[in-house]
Amino acid sequence: MPFKLPAAAPELGFAAVRRYSLRFDPRLFSVVGNARPILFLVLLTPCVEFLTGSTSFGASVTVPSAAFTFFLLTWPSYAFPVLLIREAVVAWNKWIASLLALGISYGALNEGLLAKTYFSVTPTSPKLGGGVGSWIGINWPWVTEITLFHMVVSISVPVMLSFLIFPESRDERFLSERAIRWLVGLVLFEVLGIIAIQSLFSATFLSLLPLLLLPTGILLFGIYLARRLPKPDLLRSLQGRFSKPFPLIMAALGFFVITFIPVLAFFPVPFVPDWVPGMLLWRLGAAAAVVATIYPIGCAYVAIRFFGRYTLTEIQTLSLVTGAMLIPLTTAIAVHDIPQGDWFAAGVYIACIVVAARRIHRRSTFPMPSGPAGSLAT
Repeated sequence: MPFKLPAAAPELGFAAVRRYSLRFDPRLFSVVGNARPILFLVLLTPCVEFLTGSTSFGASVTVPSAAFTFFLLTWPSYAFPVLLIREAVVAWNKWIASLLALGISYGALNEGLLAKTYFSVTPTSPKLGGGVGSWIGINWPWVTEITLFHMVVSISVPVMLSFLIFPESRDERFLSERAIRWLVGLVLFEVLGIIAIQSLFSATFLSLLPLLLLPTGILLFGIYLARRLPKPDLLRSLQGRFSKPFPLIMAALGFFVITFIPVLAFFPVPFVPDWVPGMLLWRLGAAAAVVATIYPIGCAYVAIRFFGRYTLTEIQTLSLVTGAMLIPLTTAIAVHDIPQGDWFAAGVYIACIVVAARRIHRRSTFPMPSGPAGSLAT
């Protein structure tokens, strides 16, 4: 609830308050009042690092160097952008289609400008299909796959869960203009700082600088697309059998499998044999790289068009989130590397989905009005 001075308070009193630098910014009290959804986003979003095994949870809390890397570099690279993305969705009065587009921008920021896995010379850039997709120093199939993974799992899932768990804040902006400038500045500082450090300690890094135009272009295109995409018509909703939770869960699962076939062979997915993606795709040789780069973009296009056209209920939104997370969650549980923390992260995501389901059920029993920012009907 925004702070207001009592009507009887004299202007002199307010001036005295300002004199001693106690500036009661109404937006500050908005942030304090919305502390729970803010903390939810900044704590849940980085869990994808543990879920995928990219960062070891045990090392992050026990090894000083790993803790320094995680809390000073990795955690801010998730926490600050997700707050900015959530703010943009609310401020522009958009919904899931624009959220997906901004997720694409985040994928370019994370993997292209920060981690640099877009580029073949980076040791952490996976050589899909034996590296047949590398061209002019860019690992093209990985660019598409990891960008869309961030679009779905790293950004869209946490933001949608935050809207479902905290519906009272769906239409509220959390950040003041000053806070937005600070967060953007901190993100730019991290990007430029990492580039500066890498240029000092890597003799070949300067050759990568022209290639940074690719993630920069993807980032700007995602922001432009998010700004231009329309919000779906509230009167256009899913009907028939495909409006039920189970078909939507299966549809989201199918979308995930089809979109990420090029990388499924390189991860221990329990119910997808390793030979399936290899037989269907990578045995094509160099042609597989072209297919693996282009067709997932078509999948993302279909998803954005779908969410730009239809208004979803809360339970439909949660069903899609659940289906999209099935493979990452089951993979993390099957691996069950306790020091890595993937099991812990899977438990956190499952708990969030369960809490969202319980709150949706409670609101369906005792209906509450949904804010204008959400195309979410109870």
